[in-house]
Amino acid sequence: MTIDVESTRKAFPFFETAADGSRPPVYLDSAATTQKPAVVLDALSHYYTRANANVHRGVYRLAVEATELYEGARRKVAAFVNAPRAEEIVFTKNATEATNLLANTLMWGDGRLRVGPGDEIVLTEMEHHSNLIPWRLLAERVGAKVSYLGITDDGRLDLSRLAELVTERTKVVAVVHASNILGTVNPIAPIAARAAEVGALLVVDAAQSVPHLGVDVAALGADFVTFSGHKMCGPTGIGVLWGRHELLAALPPFLGGGEMIETVSVDAMHYAAPPLKFEAGTPPVAQAVGLGAACDFLSEIGMDAVAAHDQALIEYALDRLGEVPGIRFIGPADTSDRLPLLSFVVDGMPLQQVRTALDEAGIAVRSGHHCAQLACSRFGIPAAIRASFYLYNSPDEVDVLATTLEQARGSRRGEQTPHAVYEAADTRQVRPYQEVLVPAIFRPWAYRLVEELAPAQGARALDIGTGPGTVARVMAAAVGDGGAVVGTDPSPAMLALAREEPPVSGAPIQYVECGAAPLHVSDEAFDLITVQQALQFVPDRRAAVAEMRRAARPGARIAIATWSPLRRNPLFRALHDAVGAVLGPGPAALFEEPWSLGGEEVAALVEEAGFGRVELREWTVPVTIPGGPDALCCLFDFSAVGPHISVHRRDLHATVRANLAHCTDGHGVHAETSANVVTAQA
Repeated sequence: MTIDVESTRKAFPFFETAADGSRPPVYLDSAATTQKPAVVLDALSHYYTRANANVHRGVYRLAVEATELYEGARRKVAAFVNAPRAEEIVFTKNATEATNLLANTLMWGDGRLRVGPGDEIVLTEMEHHSNLIPWRLLAERVGAKVSYLGITDDGRLDLSRLAELVTERTKVVAVVHASNILGTVNPIAPIAARAAEVGALLVVDAAQSVPHLGVDVAALGADFVTFSGHKMCGPTGIGVLWGRHELLAALPPFLGGGEMIETVSVDAMHYAAPPLKFEAGTPPVAQAVGLGAACDFLSEIGMDAVAAHDQALIEYALDRLGEVPGIRFIGPADTSDRLPLLSFVVDGMPLQQVRTALDEAGIAVRSGHHCAQLACSRFGIPAAIRASFYLYNSPDEVDVLATTLEQARGSRRGEQTPHAVYEAADTRQVRPYQEVLVPAIFRPWAYRLVEELAPAQGARALDIGTGPGTVARVMAAAVGDGGAVVGTDPSPAMLALAREEPPVSGAPIQYVECGAAPLHVSDEAFDLITVQQALQFVPDRRAAVAEMRRAARPGARIAIATWSPLRRNPLFRALHDAVGAVLGPGPAALFEEPWSLGGEEVAALVEEAGFGRVELREWTVPVTIPGGPDALCCLFDFSAVGPHISVHRRDLHATVRANLAHCTDGHGVHAETSANVVTAQA
């Protein structure tokens, strides 16, 4: 049986043309979440409109019907993965919660089901953070040791040290069945055999494999399997933990409350049997019903047909995308034991420019580290683009993706690499920025900003609007050799100036164009973000601050500096007043724009973007311009009034000299600069 993509897409309302004639994007992000067929949406609607009642507790007709729908969904899920008993299916919020449930109950269990000091947990470098962090947390809390199975150069799981790493001290082996970033489908049988040999529990993350491969948990050899509903055409908010019944019965409960208790008295309590023991409180009834409908939908199509469709699609995608100049796949280059997803970078193109080009072409892909940072580190990349396909995708959409990448790369400044772009940039107009303003004004601000954030050694830092790298260089010295710094700016000329400077001792610095409309920063995750006088020049400030939040890892700190009003900046006010006197109020208003963004507005945007501990202060830094007023007038040449000055340059300079005569001596112009600084934490 084969899948007719055109007819399959008709089952998904997402792919319908909207009433205004707009069409949905080319959706290539199913590894993150799949679209939902109408039968799933109808099941959700039916529950909420015709069968909405709490489950297991009421004896009236509606409650009985709701309970039957909920438990019927459990039976459908059990049949879909061939679980021996429906009671082995535990509904959770998602696969992440399922893994956390296991990790915590294994901290509280007994005997074989207890992980304690000196015990060992074996993971892999392929793991999604949902099957990595819970085990790392468990190890930290109880004093256990974590070790890893590696990844081969061709993106396969390296089992050469399996017997060495999985020993009699190993309590848990947690392995991803299919990698969400590499696409690799791992062989579970040899891992299961070794775990059984030493008495270790085997936990398999099947979030990516269940939607594509027709997983049989009874034959897999695992003790526990986790997966999510939203990756298999089901709703969000529903996940599954499958476990061998005798193990679930022996584990302690994860959460306490209603439903998970059989009897309770003032001095004793008896837990309900699995699965209810692990489903405290009102469960996700509607979501479970929707997941049951998704199982019906996929079963009707046939998982063999889904797997065959996926195989044909990945074969075509590897061939067609392999024709894109400079593309480099992260993961296996062959199609055996392979999911229909591809992660890649395009040499010579910054990642954010690739994803921007695809988004503008109406192609939805995921970019970043995909919650698989260990795998990214293994292949020496901070992030990658990922295109992931499913039963509603076609080879035509692969062609659209490949053609868009070819066009984007071809328009990348005549196929020049970023290095060549910076080398070719005309820096004459902005050179005074480096020669005059950096040492006199921006370097003192750089030290002040970096000092405020107090970066730790080894931190990763992002400087937005880096100009000629002033803050980036100070930050690089502060975070040391073990850290890393990315400096972004909309101007290749500014970045060319930054590249001219000799390397600093400390962290390496990477300079990347970020654009301004829209602002796109690196797809890495950062501990520190500085924004020095850049937000004023971004058209969509709300989107820009949201982009900064996306780039901040949990706990990251950010500092955004914007100039205070002209009345608080005498140097810049002298320039503004000269423009008004010589050129008139129109150009003077243009010159005033960088000083028109209030600190309160920035603080509100930062809080709206999801940052916490937001604080607004005004800082003042004394400055001296050794070249005097004429040196400061370099601002005219690359500000908004540049096109207006023409023959008025001499008059402007004379007026500025007069305006600053009161604070000028043989050493230069002496004044102060003031900025609003918003600091916050992700």
